[in-house]
Amino acid sequence: MGIPGKGTISKYGYREYINSPQWRAKRDDYWASKMPKDCYVCGAPRKPGMHLHHRTYKNLGNERLMDLVPVCPACHDDIHHVHQDPRFKSKGLWYATKEARKRRAKKS
Repeated sequence: MGIPGKGTISKYGYREYINSPQWRAKRDDYWASKMPKDCYVCGAPRKPGMHLHHRTYKNLGNERLMDLVPVCPACHDDIHHVHQDPRFKSKGLWYATKEARKRRAKKS
């Protein structure tokens, strides 16, 4: 593990990183850990196709397990939709993630 806050991947290298053995190993470490496995946004239990969402890109390529949260694909789309909203974009990705969770709870 490297130094927190010292990401090794630029936003331009994101797609290559997400398809890399390094990211697959990080995902495997997460799923084998005692970290939560249910969707952070809607609470759905882990199933095939579950994503790991970055709470921040600050540590991209040098993530700690706590930098990641499991989300189902629909909720992952919701998070990034919220993050694109100008009211939330400047507040960061983790803020958008929590906002998506609040919105989902209101729908239930």
